[in-house]
Amino acid sequence: MTTKQQMMQIKVAQRIDQTAHEYVREQLRGAILRVDIDSGARLVQADIAYWLEVSTTPVREALRDLAAEGLIVLHNHRGGSVRDLNWEEMQEILLIRQQIEELAVTLGVERITETELGRADMLCELMANEPDVGTWVDMNRRFHIVLHEAMRSPQLIEIVRRLEESAAIFIAQAQRRNPDIREKANDHHLALLDAYRRRDAAAALAIQAEHLLLPVDMTDPAHRGLRSGR
Repeated sequence: MTTKQQMMQIKVAQRIDQTAHEYVREQLRGAILRVDIDSGARLVQADIAYWLEVSTTPVREALRDLAAEGLIVLHNHRGGSVRDLNWEEMQEILLIRQQIEELAVTLGVERITETELGRADMLCELMANEPDVGTWVDMNRRFHIVLHEAMRSPQLIEIVRRLEESAAIFIAQAQRRNPDIREKANDHHLALLDAYRRRDAAAALAIQAEHLLLPVDMTDPAHRGLRSGR
């Protein structure tokens, strides 16, 4: 199937509350995370603008955002391509996260507000009932960003946010290989929120350590080959 055919299949109506930039970004992000658009597929600005019935300006802005999230690679301002997955990169993300997680979780547990807990709780509820992989993965990213922002440490927030966004496409692909990951992740989210509410950093850290391993859990036969990208 060509990229054009894939794009035509995933197109949905723009919401009233969306800017054209947001509309294009959400359409492309969802399609990439669901793997409706193949890994390595070219994303040409003019073609996307035509298919989604917008100008090239919001397409250019959306592609820039998706490149910052690590979902695509830009090509000299003419467009880009969906990033090819290399599971060694996910291993590197995991290694870095493991080194900084104690500080991140400790700060978050100490400083999170009731408003932030409420936002995270709402996302948990939505994820529990969300059938679409792309939408779930984006909600998962937003859930963890709420917890990260509670750290009140701009430099650390930026580091963890970038790692979280870079891992999104791997999390989506892991779910396609083993859908049970989503249910386990939802359980972890509820347990994390409970630990954050109780201000129990040790419990939150133990849950988060297990949670980080879900996409690359080599003890599950459905995950064999993930580290090498097979």
